[in-house]
Amino acid sequence: MIMSNDNDSGFSSGFIIGGIMGLIGGLIFAPRPGDETRAILTEASNEWRDKAKDLTEFARERIIEATNEGKRVADSLREELEED
Repeated sequence: MIMSNDNDSGFSSGFIIGGIMGLIGGLIFAPRPGDETRAILTEASNEWRDKAKDLTEFARERIIEATNEGKRVADSLREELEED
C-alpha cells in the first residue's frame, strides 16, 4: 500500500525555496552587467520551468498510483464483505 509522506512535499518546497534564495543571493553578491544578468535569469528561469514540469509529472504519477491502489483496496474489501 502506498503511504503518504510529508517529507516529499517538504523536500520539494525546501528545494524550490533554496533555489530561489540561492539565485537572489548570487545576484546580490556577484553583480554583473545587465545583459549578462538577464541571460543568467533567462537560463535559470528555463531550468526552473523544466524542473517544475518534472515535479508536476512526478506528482501526477504518484496521484494516479495512489488512486489505483485505493481502488484495489476498496475492491478487495468489498469482495471480502460480500463473501461474509
